[in-house]
Parts: sequence; structure tokens; C-alpha cells
Amino acid sequence: MAINKKNSPLWVKIVIIIIAITFVGGVGLAGFGGLVNGGSTPSKTPAGAGTLTTKYQPQVDSALAASKADPTNATLLANVGHVYYEWAVAEYESGAVDLSRPHWTAAVAYYDQALAITPKDAVVLGNKAFALTYAESPDAKAALEAFIATNDTALKSQIANAKELLAQVVANESAATSGTPAP
Repeated sequence: MAINKKNSPLWVKIVIIIIAITFVGGVGLAGFGGLVNGGSTPSKTPAGAGTLTTKYQPQVDSALAASKADPTNATLLANVGHVYYEWAVAEYESGAVDLSRPHWTAAVAYYDQALAITPKDAVVLGNKAFALTYAESPDAKAALEAFIATNDTALKSQIANAKELLAQVVANESAATSGTPAP
């Protein structure tokens, strides 16, 4: 969705400027942090919650401010979900699976709000399905099936990933009901 700068309301311009300043400020701080650390590479140990909070909370705050300025804008609502999703991915990949769950859940809440406005947004449907899966929600199976049913050719690889996850979810459900471990 392109923004017509000439016809955009003042609040949209302000939100864009705030997001740009937050982004540039975050990049500047990250670069400054690298200089302070002597340019050393980060360790492979799981990142602490504080480190990720420092990185993602300003992004969440910016996205929330934008969505509150126009609560009927599905793109802005989905953007809040995307920021929470990215935060959850970072925590999950760092090994902090339990810390990631509230962020997966927050992402789903904003995806649901966006889908209430634009129910056929395949990207949002897919992200919601993946978030529910990684949050280990009982709603993951239905969400994965809904995303796969979009059959969106632009999201071919994501749909293939969703099919693999769906197979795992089904296997886990079968194992749970039969009492045998999943493969």
C-alpha cells in the first residue's frame, strides 16, 4: 500500500517521522554499542530479556502509537502484530521459548484486529498461524489450515512451511491422544 504524501493527513506524516527517528536512533545506538564493545561479536548464549526489550519495546511503542491514531487501519494494526512477531522470533531463536509466548500471543491479538477489517489478508493469516503454532496454542491447527486454504501463489514457500507445521501439529495431537511420543 503506497502512501500519497501530498494528500496524507498530518498525523500520518508525524507517525512516519516518529518511526523513522526511532529506527535511526536504534541503529545509531547499536552502532555506538559496537564501538563501546570494541567491535566484538556477540556471544552465542541466549540473549537476555533486557537486551531484546531494549531493542523491541521502542518499535512496539511506535507501532502502537500509529495504530491508536487510526484504529481502523488494518495495515497499522498488522504492523503492531509484526513487531511483536519479530520480538517473539528473536526470543524463540535465542532459546527463551517461555519468554516468547506472550509476544506470540500479543502478535495474534493484533493480527485478529487486522483480520476483522481485512479478513482475506493472506500474510496476516499466515503470520497468525505461525504465531499460534509457536505459542503452542490449541487454535494452531485451524489457523494453519485457514492459511493453507488461501493457496496464495505469492506465499508458496510459506504455505509449504505451514503444511509441514500442520503435519507436526497433527502428529503431536495424535501422540497426545494415544499416549505415544510424536515422531
